[in-house]
Amino acid sequence: MKKTYSIIGAMAGSSMDGLDLVCSIFYLKNDEWNYLIEKCDTIPYEEGLFAELKNSPSLSLEKQQALDIKFGKWISEKINLFKSDLGFVDLLGVHGHTVIHEPHNGVSWQLGDGQTIAANCGIPTITDFRTLDIEHGGQGAPLVPYGDFTLFGEYDICLNLGGISNISLKANRIAWDICPCNQVLNFFSNQLGFPYDDGGELATKGRYDKSFYELISSNAYFSAPPPKSLPNNFVDQVLLLTVEPSDGLHTYTHVIVDQIVKSLPKGIDSRMLITGGGAQNTFLIELLTKSLDRCEVVVPDKKLIDFKESIVFAFLALKRFKNEINVLSSVTGASKDTSSGVIHLP
Repeated sequence: MKKTYSIIGAMAGSSMDGLDLVCSIFYLKNDEWNYLIEKCDTIPYEEGLFAELKNSPSLSLEKQQALDIKFGKWISEKINLFKSDLGFVDLLGVHGHTVIHEPHNGVSWQLGDGQTIAANCGIPTITDFRTLDIEHGGQGAPLVPYGDFTLFGEYDICLNLGGISNISLKANRIAWDICPCNQVLNFFSNQLGFPYDDGGELATKGRYDKSFYELISSNAYFSAPPPKSLPNNFVDQVLLLTVEPSDGLHTYTHVIVDQIVKSLPKGIDSRMLITGGGAQNTFLIELLTKSLDRCEVVVPDKKLIDFKESIVFAFLALKRFKNEINVLSSVTGASKDTSSGVIHLP
């Protein structure tokens, strides 16, 4: 039985900073899965494609379907360039751009047509990791926890600070979306003429706006128990325009930190791995560290910060191709664990 696999994971994150690509080598050692990063890169979106993806929820179904194929071709081109200096690749695991995520209506759709990618790359491709779980009554999210518990089991808590912040708790094998993170911080940074808040420097120049904090924090989602997950358009941009951008950055960073702290088990010594773009936001990490009780914060090297989710999607693709469980009902609220994802053959 084969015990080593070379898999490319592709992730189009909700922060919309580009397509994260990683080629990971997965291997069994003492019946436990391990990984090595062979190559990684982030491919930024061209301005026109960025605008199309950002506006995709408002497009007609016909135009969304056309964009699905177009984005699949674009992903294919980038993967083919990425793998040109690699050896044999077993699989592709691709999480495209989420155009709609409404599990309560039985739907979640990620743009980036899987059959187009498989045909153009000549490699079996796994996409659509959410739908089967939703069909069994789950949220179809978060998807990363299975990888957290399997590949990063030395940590009690895995916290992702991406476009959306989500958390995995190993002790009771649950996870959920906490709140929008870089989606909101990038919005305010864009208002100030920057693509993102480098190190949180812009936020440090703002002031705390109590009324804005209370308005955001009063949303019913934050008090709802897990399982729960967030769509990309959770926060109305009109609402965000009610505050000065620098004050919005400063205040919303406090919202993120406070919601994370509320999510953590109290009075238990634990180690927390923090990844995602927000892990490089010094202001956010310092504020979080000061607010934690009995929790060791681990911010890893930049490769793992930026590419952990892509590594996990490569691993989820492997488990799906082997027809093994990769989505946990304890996380999503589904009626059973599933081996989720659609397999597209070249």
